[in-house]
Amino acid sequence: MAEPSFIDQSKLRFREGEIVFRKGEMAQQMYIILSGKIRMYVSEEPQGDWVEELSKGDFFGEGSLLEALPRQHTAMALEDSDLIAITRGTFLRMIRQNPEVSVKMMQRLAQRHRELGERVEAMDSGRPAKVPSAPVASLVSVLSGKSHPILAHGSLIGRFDPTTGVHPDMDLTEEDHNLSVSRRHARILCEHGRYFLLEEPGVANGTFVRGERIQPGEPRELKHGDRVGFGMVVLFFEKT
Repeated sequence: MAEPSFIDQSKLRFREGEIVFRKGEMAQQMYIILSGKIRMYVSEEPQGDWVEELSKGDFFGEGSLLEALPRQHTAMALEDSDLIAITRGTFLRMIRQNPEVSVKMMQRLAQRHRELGERVEAMDSGRPAKVPSAPVASLVSVLSGKSHPILAHGSLIGRFDPTTGVHPDMDLTEEDHNLSVSRRHARILCEHGRYFLLEEPGVANGTFVRGERIQPGEPRELKHGDRVGFGMVVLFFEKT
């Protein structure tokens, strides 16, 4: 009989309204969201002010991997949610096996730091805090019509990796019935409001813009309405 995977061993289910952890509890693990939605509240009870809503592919509670400190927020499931619980030892093994884990975490921490700095600056100046804006660009699936937002710092595109439990920023697993998309297939970079598509090394089934296969290592700028292909998965690039 095959041994249970890392996902099976670490997966937890939280029902709608269930508490993941409370403010003040000692932290022992972080979480990655496989499905569902989590809200982070300021107080011990899941009511009143909250700081963040997280969904599939996001992580939270990462401070427990760095320092043994009490939780700063209360986390509650807004809907039925599947999470992966990751201890410090497991996280260190994941980094050794897949450095992309640490890169993604650093990007996310940097984003949170910027947003916190903006809120503090706004409070000091007496002006309203800046509300994070909605994504201004996305890829829309031709097959399902689903919109896949592109993150402000760029997005890694690929399929879910069951070995490490890591989702790329843009997970095309549900779109790719033929398994033609690589785990790490391509990356969209954002620079001064312009978007560039770059294929990752070792991709077998190609990356296409307007029907033309792009060469690895050569970024291709995307324009609104461009037809983009990752293996056999086709999407349209939309910029608002």
